[in-house]
Amino acid sequence: MSTVGSWEAPMGAVTVRPEGPQRLLAAALRDMFAGYARRPILAPTETAIGHSAELRTMAYLLVGAEAVVEGLMDVSMLPPAWRPFHLLWLALLIDGTIAFGAVTRRNPHRLTATALTVRAGLFDQFTVPLADIETVRRERLSVSGRGLRPVPGRADSVICNVTGTAELRLTLRAPLELRLADSSTLRARHLHLAADDPATAHRTLRAASASATPTP
Repeated sequence: MSTVGSWEAPMGAVTVRPEGPQRLLAAALRDMFAGYARRPILAPTETAIGHSAELRTMAYLLVGAEAVVEGLMDVSMLPPAWRPFHLLWLALLIDGTIAFGAVTRRNPHRLTATALTVRAGLFDQFTVPLADIETVRRERLSVSGRGLRPVPGRADSVICNVTGTAELRLTLRAPLELRLADSSTLRARHLHLAADDPATAHRTLRAASASATPTP
């Protein structure tokens, strides 16, 4: 990913923390078991801003329908010798969907008294001080791809979501330099985030940023 925009007065470099393939699998398994155990997602003093609920619903519906079709095919069409492999594939498909649901639900945006941690599931995450947020607005925006990526045609704008549509736009007081895992950078003045309840997230983030003291 190439550098976007010029570097006139960025607030400072912030490293985006993605999960590698091995850590991604371990984290997905951790979130699955934590979900089964009903462990708290965040500390009592933190506020969760959920995202990707529409994606989870779509995935559950598609895989549920696929499981029914695959089950009927297993009974009526496949030779008996192939059925164990088909059942294994079906089990992996269902487990993968459950893991996706757990990862996106248990890794929301995290709001504390001083900062907002922006998350795209396990793909990317970084933290922004609340005092550096100038405005919070509602704006729907769809950009192809996943994780943290630039918004085509909009200077200093990035979107961070699992995939699909973002519903909020955060404008920072000064540009933020985001350093990616491949050592490239993105300049971000406008952050587009996904939220399951955009109205509530908008009110919560606007109030939290308004009460924060701007950085000198």
